[in-house]
Parts: sequence; structure tokens; C-alpha cells
Amino acid sequence: MPHGLTGWKHGFLHLAEIKMHYVEDGDPSNPLMLFVHGFPEYWYSWRHQLKYFSKNYHVVAIDMRGYGQSDKPEGIDPYDIKFLIKDLVEATMALGHSKSILVAHDWGALTAWMLALVHPEFIDKLIILNVPHPDSFVKQLSTNWRQFLSSWYMFFFQAPYLPEAFFETMDYTALTDSFKSLMVNKENFTEEDAEAFKYTFGQPGCGLTGPINYYRAAKRRLCTAPLGIDKLIEPKTLIIWGEKDAALCIEGAIDSVTRCKEAKLVRISNASHFVQQDTPELVNNYIEEFLNQ
Repeated sequence: MPHGLTGWKHGFLHLAEIKMHYVEDGDPSNPLMLFVHGFPEYWYSWRHQLKYFSKNYHVVAIDMRGYGQSDKPEGIDPYDIKFLIKDLVEATMALGHSKSILVAHDWGALTAWMLALVHPEFIDKLIILNVPHPDSFVKQLSTNWRQFLSSWYMFFFQAPYLPEAFFETMDYTALTDSFKSLMVNKENFTEEDAEAFKYTFGQPGCGLTGPINYYRAAKRRLCTAPLGIDKLIEPKTLIIWGEKDAALCIEGAIDSVTRCKEAKLVRISNASHFVQQDTPELVNNYIEEFLNQ
């Protein structure tokens, strides 16, 4: 096992439909700070935040369904957003808390946006990293040609088997190379980090079918049920955005602020889509400042 994966406290939550793996630190009697990763990541993406915030919070980073050591339901339907939302609600309660400071990135952030819309009572404060509000994204996808072109991989992921084979045949080197090539501060994604990612995704039964099924399930929903969300996000919200994001346009983040009752957008000029790994110190400082307000 790579050195970066050792020395952490692991656990499992037995939710209604899945067994969810998580890593935790800090005093469980402190407020819950729940970290939810994106694609193609897992709990380890939050390594810098777990260490930093454990002194004041009960910090927990989960593996979403389909990832890491969490269960991986077969098929596309189990990855519909309604199940992802349900997992976060059940995880919060299973950890012994009634609400959380929810910190989320990419697919985790999309799930967090939706949780804030349908069950805001489970969120104390909402911290979103590099994903727009779902209606803001749909708006950009349909009106912003740059966003449409940047979303090419979402269409590629609709193909059966081919996306998984692309990563698997190269021993997931393409996955770790994508972090290295896209990140601005490449020294913050070390060889040890790369080995941790390749090790986790290369474990028997892991792979990328579950993670890619998130995109396949999303396309089914968009084709059958437009979002049509017409209410504001209630929890106080911080949006942190790495401006060198190659997949998502800043216009979506700007529009997202208008969809919240109270929100602040912080832009980091020298960070990529993987902002919490690219500029961890800045991200931690902005989160801490937001929590102390």
C-alpha cells in the first residue's frame, strides 16, 4: 500500500442501500465537517483539508457510492442524483450528527447543491468547489459554446465500455496524468499521490464503471425531467473557484451566486478544477475565514 494511504482512521457506514467507506479525524463531539469528492477521485482528495480542520471539527471524507471501498451497485439507475442525495442524508445521521458543514467538489458538489435544495435542514454551511449550481450549468451548456465544447468528455462517457477500457488498459496512468497535466501547481500532486490513486482504482472490483455511470444516469434524467429549480439555496454558501478550470467556465460560478440567499464567490487565479489539491493552503484559509464569520 502506498505510504500516503497509511496512518488514517477508516470506518464504514451501513446505509439503507449501500455500505459507505469513510476516513475521519478530530473529536466526534465537535461539529461535523463532511467532505464529498468528485470525479475521478475518492476520499484522498481531501487529505490536506482533513489534516488542517481536524483540530476544531469532526472531519469526515467519504467514498461516494461506486468509488474506493464503498459499495458499487450494478447498472446505471443506482447512480441517479436522488440516491446520491439520500446517501449524504443517511451518512450525516449515521455519523451521529443532525447537520454538517458540507464541503464538496465536482460531482460531490452537484450532489451538495441538490441536497441544499431539497433538504437544507441537513446543512449548516455549504462550501462548493468548482461546480456551478445545476441550473447554472444547464444554462451555460445550452448558451455558452465554450462550455459545450469543454464538456466533450461527458458525451464520451455515454459510450458503453469504451471509457472504462481507455483508463484500464493504461493501468490508470491516464487518470493520474490528467491531474498532473491539468493542475497549475504540479508539485502539489506528488508521485506518492499518483501511486495512491492508481492503487485505489486498480483494486479488484474498483475501476471506473460506477463513477462513469454518474454521467450516464445524469443524461437519462436530463432527457426525461428538466430541473426547473425555482427556489434559492438557503444555507450560507461559499463558492471557491480555480480559474484555470479546463472543464467548467467561470460564468457558471458567477451565475450560481444569484441562486443563493447569501453566497460569496472566491476566485483563485493560479488553480485548476482540482482546486483543493492544487492550492490547498489558500483553499483552507478561505474556508476557515468563511467559517469564522
